[in-house]
Order: sequence, then C-alpha cells, then structure tokens
Amino acid sequence: MTLWWWLLGLAVAGCAISLYFTLIYFERVAARGVPTVFCRREEQACVTILRTPYARLLGVPNALLGVGFYLLAGTAALLALAGRLPEWLWLLTLGLAAASVLLAPYLIWALVARLKSWCGL
Repeated sequence: MTLWWWLLGLAVAGCAISLYFTLIYFERVAARGVPTVFCRREEQACVTILRTPYARLLGVPNALLGVGFYLLAGTAALLALAGRLPEWLWLLTLGLAAASVLLAPYLIWALVARLKSWCGL
C-alpha cells in the first residue's frame, strides 16, 4: 500500500517537472525561468537542448511524453489505492517505465557526445 503512495507522489513530481519543460518548449514560460540549479542561465544549455531532434520522439517533445506517462502512472497508483487497478494498466505503465529507463543512456550519450553539452538534469 505504501508503495502506491510513493508512486503517486513521484508521478505528481514528474508530471510537474515535465509540464514545466513542456511549457518552456512551447515558449509559454520564459527561458530565463529555468532554475540555475538545473541549468546555467548564461549558457541557456537546457533551452538549446530542447530545440534539438534528440528532444523529440516521432515529432512529440520528450517533456510532453513525460506528462502523459506521469499522468498514466498517477492514474495507476490511484486505481491501485482504490483496489481497482487492472492488470493491463499496470503492465502498460511498467513497460513504458522500462522503455524510458532503457532510453535514458542513449539520451545522455547524445547530450555529451553529439551535443557537447551537459545539462544539470
């Protein structure tokens, strides 16, 4: 039961961060709004990275895909807490989480090797 609360909390946090970077991508939030803890403002490295092809999967911004994933994970957690989580939803959430974990090393490689940049995220 406690694990579902953790999943729900992480989904809310992940959704908030993804939504923030989605808003930056679509220029609804000023680029200077990126906190310095995440990105050095004078270089605008994170904002520049959001404009590269690596920041999109099939034309959809990665941050927007993150919003969708975290909404799915939060829904799964809420349904589990209510005792109504269908197995297919849990397997879908688990599969998407595994795919994102497997994609992460490639994106880190692209960031460092191809883009020659290092974003604090």
